[in-house]
Amino acid sequence: MTPEEFRFSTFLSAVDLESGILLAHGPRMQRLVLDSEWARPVRALLGTSFTASAFGALAPDPDAAADVLRALRDRDLVVPEGTDEEGGLRALLADRPETSGRGAAGAAGTAGTAGTAAAAGAARGSWPTTRYGLPQHLSTARPRPGSSGAAEPLTYLLLGGCVTQFAEEPLVSLGREQGLDVRTEHLWPGSVADMSRAVARVRPDVTVYQAGVQPFLSALWDGAHTQDSEERGRTLSLMKSALSMNVTALADALDGRLGLVHNFGPPALSPFGRYDFAEEYGFRRVVAELNAHVDHCVRRHPNLMVVDEERLVARYGAAALFDDLVFPFGHHGGSLDPADERPHQLPALGEALAGEYLACHRAHRGAGQIKLVVTDLDGTLWPGIAADDGFDWLDGDATSRWVHAGLHQALSVLASRGVLLATSSKGDAEATLGAWKGHGGSGRPLLGPDDFVLHSINWRPKSAGIAELCSRLGFAPEQVLFLDDNPVERAEVAAALPGLRIAEGPVHTFREQLLSSPALESGRRTREAARRTHTTRAMLRRQELGATMDREEFLRSLGIGLRVARAGEEHLARASELFNRTNQFTTTAWRTTPEELRRLLAAPDTRLHLAFASDRFADYGLTGACLVQGRTVTAFVLSCRVIGLDIAVPFLAAALRDGALQDGPDGQDSPGLAGVRGRFVATDRNTPARELFPDAGFVPDADGAAGEYVLTAGSRLPDLAGLPVTVTSGP
Repeated sequence: MTPEEFRFSTFLSAVDLESGILLAHGPRMQRLVLDSEWARPVRALLGTSFTASAFGALAPDPDAAADVLRALRDRDLVVPEGTDEEGGLRALLADRPETSGRGAAGAAGTAGTAGTAAAAGAARGSWPTTRYGLPQHLSTARPRPGSSGAAEPLTYLLLGGCVTQFAEEPLVSLGREQGLDVRTEHLWPGSVADMSRAVARVRPDVTVYQAGVQPFLSALWDGAHTQDSEERGRTLSLMKSALSMNVTALADALDGRLGLVHNFGPPALSPFGRYDFAEEYGFRRVVAELNAHVDHCVRRHPNLMVVDEERLVARYGAAALFDDLVFPFGHHGGSLDPADERPHQLPALGEALAGEYLACHRAHRGAGQIKLVVTDLDGTLWPGIAADDGFDWLDGDATSRWVHAGLHQALSVLASRGVLLATSSKGDAEATLGAWKGHGGSGRPLLGPDDFVLHSINWRPKSAGIAELCSRLGFAPEQVLFLDDNPVERAEVAAALPGLRIAEGPVHTFREQLLSSPALESGRRTREAARRTHTTRAMLRRQELGATMDREEFLRSLGIGLRVARAGEEHLARASELFNRTNQFTTTAWRTTPEELRRLLAAPDTRLHLAFASDRFADYGLTGACLVQGRTVTAFVLSCRVIGLDIAVPFLAAALRDGALQDGPDGQDSPGLAGVRGRFVATDRNTPARELFPDAGFVPDADGAAGEYVLTAGSRLPDLAGLPVTVTSGP
């Protein structure tokens, strides 16, 4: 086979810079700067055809050649030989009817400046004429863009002003560092129809929407001091109406995919100065109401999240991020160097937004979630050694007191989200816990021993204690974060437990890491998540009791209750969390979102059954989900906290006996149940679920692939009356 040949684009411009060589494609508005040593091979190959091997032979760093060639191809700076570039551009222009003006999406019905700007934006054509931001400098001395081919592709559609365009290069670079192959496309906000067409054309994984700056903020901010309070109130009302329409249209267009909606970072100054409070519609109120309205609009759509500019301003400072100390309020761009006449911004805002875009995607997907935080005690959770020094530090007002109180609070926040807490510390357990008891919990500012599911306090290596915690709780090291003030202890644990997450840096940095990591956010809070510490401790007590009794006697002593019901809209967030968090008792390790579940359940032959479990130790809440599509159980999960209750088979049997699959009154020997199928996909961790279908009476499908099971008759399902569990049904 002849090696594929390439050439530099017909539209390529190459300019030598002090920092390297700039390559630009004008019509497609793509740019890239390479290190100076790449200028020679680039100029040698201009106007000729070449293969990848020929490019590598001329490259100053042959190991980087494949990555550099890929980066050039991604930006259409290099194309396959024979490409009809002019025809491709004509086709692309014809396929992009969406406008590129800065009008508010759907704001044509608004009054005054907003409506005028929208109309003017639509008249400016269908292709952007300016590309803001400095070109990316691809240095082969830095990490290379995923040459292993393992990078996950991820497409972002950025619908917004120049601020979102400035975020493109940081988004690509930061994504590469996180193992993501990020592709971006930017469009200025247009009409609602334009937005829908753009989403349908690009089919992005993530869509970012920043409300058009000129129509939204110029009318509301730049002219605020020339308007009376009543007029400002009317303009604010119009902006809210436009936002409602745009957010709804975005959610509809995305069809369940993730959308990120910017709110508004407040300006550093107000035109009303220190008397902003005296205005009925001062800047503080206007920004607060706009952002509250964005929250209200987004909250109704589970596939949307807010990009919180206001929080970024609170964290980094308005002067560090935005330009309103120099430019008009409504420009709403990033901070800049006033001596530089080019349209530009300093990198702080673009980098902050890129980080938020990626963090939102990670949190929404539940990717790489941390389920357990293990913390050292002496020197980490408190200053000094508790067994020797006690807790007198609580009576002072030293900085260290508040640093440790802040860490306690951050851990408490995580526990409310469903993250489990445990300890691993050197010392005498009885002395340490004795000194600690009575100084935390029950509304006190500190956590108490009972706020942690397990303690490993001894003189063994901490890695051994953490490994034991993982084993008892069923977590892989990758799902665990370790906090310790001692770098030697951190190094020992890292060497013994590869993959374990370890917080680096001094103790005073731990709080920020805990409260800002997307790996410690698992979507909207659920009742079950908030009670996870309590129900996990109950599971552990149950395990201890089970070790002393006969299995059948033990199960009957628990008073196990199982309620099986069909899912409603209010259950989808928790059901999605179960599918995404469960790694042990899962038949297919399927991952999903509330939006996808909603779409699947719209089909008449699809049902989602839920398990609500309890015993004499705790009410565990919604702990299982069974998805039946047609006549196949396509996904089944059960929380590790209730695996020991042996409710998996009763749950599956009760779900299948739900009236939709049976012809007879009781389901026994019902032709409707015969032929129901189950699917099992083995992973390295779902061993507990491997016997689910055989235990429920299914047999391997002789004609099917491995992991396919079939129920030959309804009578093969176990009789629930004979099991040590009380099964009920209903909402």
